Amino acid sequence: MNKCHFLGKLTHDPEVKIENNVSVINFELEIEEFRKDNNREKVRSVTYLNFEAWDSAAEAIEKYAKKGSLMAIESVARNFFYKDKNEPEELIETYFRVTNFKILGIGQ
Repeated sequence: MNKCHFLGKLTHDPEVKIENNVSVINFELEIEEFRKDNNREKVRSVTYLNFEAWDSAAEAIEKYAKKGSLMAIESVARNFFYKDKNEPEELIETYFRVTNFKILGIGQ
């Protein structure tokens, strides 16, 4: 099963691009996580993840979400590979394709 759920804040104002006559948006979320260290003190860690959304989802995110907006994202993980003619395939990055989302709070 390939289903991922995230809650995080947009790091930039999203901007739609057109690829093959379809709207697409790439954006980054700041995901916060809290845990306790060896001294039982609360420690904050942050992870930055890349997402893409297509079609009407891309347009809605651009229209309603801004930098700092809190978003709940349902997505699937995808790998992006690069292949040169004379070289084996090389994994460039893992990103998340949005399948569903909610904007929970508007940012700046």
